[in-house]
Formats: sequence, C-alpha cells, structure tokens
Amino acid sequence: MYMTNKKNRGFGAYEILTVFVMLLIIVVVMLARVFKTDYNEKYAVMENNARMFALTATNLYIEEEIPKVYYLQMIMDKKLLSNIKNPFKGKKYCDAFTSKVEIENDKKYVSLECGNYLIYKQNYLDKSYNIYQVGKWSSKKIDGEIQSEIFYNYMKDGKKVFSDNLDASIFLYQFNKLNGTDYEDIKEIPKQYEILKEKKYRYLKKIR
Repeated sequence: MYMTNKKNRGFGAYEILTVFVMLLIIVVVMLARVFKTDYNEKYAVMENNARMFALTATNLYIEEEIPKVYYLQMIMDKKLLSNIKNPFKGKKYCDAFTSKVEIENDKKYVSLECGNYLIYKQNYLDKSYNIYQVGKWSSKKIDGEIQSEIFYNYMKDGKKVFSDNLDASIFLYQFNKLNGTDYEDIKEIPKQYEILKEKKYRYLKKIR
C-alpha cells in the first residue's frame, strides 16, 4: 500500500474558502480606504467653497457695511459668485437660500448647505471647519442634537409663493425683490399678504 502524501494533496475546500475570505476582507478594506479618501477630498472642496463664499461676502460688507447677513442668493444676484456646486452630487448645487454669511461684532460666520451636508455658523478665519450631516426639516420636535429655525412663506391666489419656506432675512429679501418693495421688517408687510410662520426642527450630526 502506498501512503498518501498530505503535502501533495493541493488545496482542499476549507483552504480555498479561507483564501477567498481573506481576499474578500482585503478588497473591502481597500475599498473603504478609497471611499474615505474620496469623501475627505469632497469635505475639503466644501470647506474651500465656504471660505471663498465668506471672503466674497466679507469684501462686500466692507464696501456696504449693510446688511448683517449675506445669503448666497444675494451674492449671486450681484453677480459676484455663481451658484456653488454640491461636491457630493456633481450635477446639483448648494442651497443659495440657506447658505449665508452672518456678521456679528465684526466677526464673520459662514454656513454652507450642500444637500444633507452642512457647515454651520463657522468663523471663516478658523483653520478647519466642522461639517455636519442634517436631516429633513420637520414641524415636530425631535430628540437628540437638533437645529431649529423659524420659517416664513406667504400665500398668493391660494398657493404658497415659495416652494420652500425661508428664514426671516432671506424671506424679506425675496419678498421685496418679487413685489418691488423695500420693507425692513416682516412686521411692516401689510395684512393683505397672508404671511405663514412655522418653527421647524431637524437632526444635526457632526461628521468631521
């Protein structure tokens, strides 16, 4: 009888399965690193866009000294910037009606919203910016870390004028632009316009 040499049997099913699993783990790790690097680049693009937006608004404020809030839409209307592309969705843009630079005690704070990613009230001189993921706005208060805002809209011919409700400053700006008025406060708008006001909430999670 001949003895079977175990060294010459080749790979069995168990060995092949083990190798396959190991290769699968390596591929998953490599893909995770690729996607992480890709998103880090997108975060960097978003941060650079926020800095550019804040610098443009700051230069405009130096010239005008008013208003205290510059929305991306205002900057676009002055043709100082074009709409900012959403780095996470190449064919879409950041929200020009929520992205803004606020001036408080001569400090400038930038917010840039691109899809469900948000840079929120960041001092534009900071070396690095925090980036958050946000959910959809809801009229119901939710648990956890949240952002809250009061939004406005108004009715015309039984329909809401704006597709999305706007916060106070940009609502007043858009209202004046559409109606050829120059109200400085929402309270000045005549009662013939049916002003809608609602407080909303959404979750806010820091991811970088």
